[in-house]
Amino acid sequence: MSDNWEAPLTGLKVLDFTHGVAGPYASMLLGDLGATIWKIERPRRGDPTRYMNVSDKFASGAEEFGGDYFLAINRNKRSVGIDLSLAAGKDLALRLAAKADIVLSNFRPGVMDRLGLGADALREVNPGLIVAELSAYGVSGELAGQPGMDVAIQARAGVMSITGYPDDKRPVKPGASIADFGGGAHFTVAILAALHKRTATGKGSTVHISLLDAMVSLLMNYSVAVIDGGADIGPMGSGHPQLAPFAAFDTADGHIVIATGTNKLFRSLCQLLERDDLVADPRFETNVHRVQNRDLLEKILNNEMAAKATSEWQAIFENEGIPSSPVNKLSEAFHEPQLWSQGLIASIEHPKYGEIHQVVAPYLIDDHRMPIECPPPTLGADTATVLIDELDLSPDELSGLRNAQVI
Repeated sequence: MSDNWEAPLTGLKVLDFTHGVAGPYASMLLGDLGATIWKIERPRRGDPTRYMNVSDKFASGAEEFGGDYFLAINRNKRSVGIDLSLAAGKDLALRLAAKADIVLSNFRPGVMDRLGLGADALREVNPGLIVAELSAYGVSGELAGQPGMDVAIQARAGVMSITGYPDDKRPVKPGASIADFGGGAHFTVAILAALHKRTATGKGSTVHISLLDAMVSLLMNYSVAVIDGGADIGPMGSGHPQLAPFAAFDTADGHIVIATGTNKLFRSLCQLLERDDLVADPRFETNVHRVQNRDLLEKILNNEMAAKATSEWQAIFENEGIPSSPVNKLSEAFHEPQLWSQGLIASIEHPKYGEIHQVVAPYLIDDHRMPIECPPPTLGADTATVLIDELDLSPDELSGLRNAQVI
C-alpha cells in the first residue's frame, strides 16, 4: 500500500448548484473520490436539507451548521454563498465555471437557462465542461418540468404498489429514500462516463438523469415479467415474487431472513432442518414450483424456525453457508461489527458538534477507503477563500459584494 496514494478524482473541480438530496449525494460521492466541490448555496438560507432534522442533538445549530440530514450527505465540500438571482452573482458563477471541470445542477429543466447558467452559457466560458443536470422527470415528455420528490417518484414508478403486505391496501413507501439515492448514484456513474469520454476526445458532454428513469431502472428485474409476460406483481411483505424461500421468518424470539436463490441452497436448508421430505415433494422441486406454492412452503418454514432463537439459527446458517440475516433495527445495523472493522463508518471533528460519524463511500480502491477531508460545511464558510483563491478577488471587492448581498 503506497503512502502517497491519492483519491482517483484528485485535481478535478466541481461547481455544484445542487440542493436537496439526490444531487448533493452525487456531489458528495465525487468529493469522496477526490474532487474539489464548490457547493453554491443561497446566502442566509442555504440548502433546504440544512433544516431537515430528526434528532434533538443537531436541532439548535441547523440553520448555520445543518441538521442531521445535511450533515450526512455534504462532507468534503466547500460552501460558497452566492445569490444567483443577481447579475453580479451570475457573473461570479460563470467565472467559477471557467475554472471547473464539472457543473452539477438539479433545478427543474429551464431554470438554469433563465438564470443565464444553462449549458450554452457555461460552454461559452469553458468549452470542455461536463454539464450534468438532474431532474425529477427529464427534459422531454408529458411530465418534463414537473416538480417531484422521492415519495412522488416512488409512487409513479410503482414501488409503493409492491411494498407492504397484500392484506393492507394502504400504499407504503420503503423506509429508504431509494429514488433520491438511486438517482444520485446513477448521476455519478453518468458523470464519470462523461469524464472518460472527455479524456479520450477532449470534448465536454451534457449529462442528464431523471429520478423517474433511475427509479424504474432499479425495478429492471420485473420489467420483462410485467411488460412482456403480463405479470401482476403486488406487495409481498418481505418476500420476493421470483424466488422462494426468500423472506423473513418468525423465530422463537424475533425474525430471520433466509434467501435460497438456488435449488442447491434449498436442498442444503432442508438437510439442516432434517426435512428431506421437502426436497422430495414435487411442489417444491424447483424454484418455479416453490414460487407457485410459496404460501405453503413459508408456513412450513415458519413452524420450523419457531423452534430456535434468531442467534441460534444465524450461527447454524452461517456455518453451513446459507444466506441469512437477523432483521436489524437501524440502531443495530449502523453498529454491525462488519461495517466498523471494514472502515465503512468513520468519524470526523465538526466545529460545532464535535465528533460526528459518517458512512463513507462504499468503494475500496487500491485497498483504500475514500478519505473524509473536511466535515459538512458551515453555510458560506468558504465563500471568501474560494473567491480569493480562484477569482483573485480583492478584500474591497469582497466587501462590496457582501454589502450588495451578492455573497
